[in-house]
Amino acid sequence: MQNRPDFLCPRKEASAEIVVKRSRFIGHVAPAFSVEEAESFISKVKAEHPTARHNVWAYCVGPGTPVERLSDDGEPRGTAGYPVLEVFKKRGLRNAVCVVTRYFGGILLGAGGLLRAYGQAASAALEAAGVATYRYHDVLTAVVSYEQYGRIQRELEVRNITIQSVDFAEKVSVTALVRPSDLDMIKARIRDVTSGSATIEILEGRYVPIQ
Repeated sequence: MQNRPDFLCPRKEASAEIVVKRSRFIGHVAPAFSVEEAESFISKVKAEHPTARHNVWAYCVGPGTPVERLSDDGEPRGTAGYPVLEVFKKRGLRNAVCVVTRYFGGILLGAGGLLRAYGQAASAALEAAGVATYRYHDVLTAVVSYEQYGRIQRELEVRNITIQSVDFAEKVSVTALVRPSDLDMIKARIRDVTSGSATIEILEGRYVPIQ
């Protein structure tokens, strides 16, 4: 079985604002599971704040050794993107992206002031988003008859298996998130309940927050 360790990650997308010497710093945080997803979030935030003086960003994504990138977006080098990335690293987070939007208030903050302001804005946004432990789950789809659906639903619920969706068509298609360690057992129970008539498919898995 491929090793897919748990990791800490923002629970959801969120934002928070602080004001420092009349400059507005708006932190935007989101989970991101690829470089493309992180950069798409950055582009979205920039589009929402086209008149801001700066849209500083940083992200840390990927399994194993994560990809870490940052941008000071015109602020003095090392005063903006670095403290944003450090917020993630100090908390041991990965698969996270943050953009801090600055609307300049007319007062220069100096290097130390910028370091503190960008770090505080990123921290405030992360506090709003919350932090969760993410765990890998396989995605299991079972196609069963209407008569069998109720029993399948109970089998999954009693074992705390998350039912992601149910599609009622000619038959019932149930999609559930299953921990890899439970996968063989769940497949066996579905086959038992349906006397082997269920069509079971394992789709590409995903990480989901567990707490």
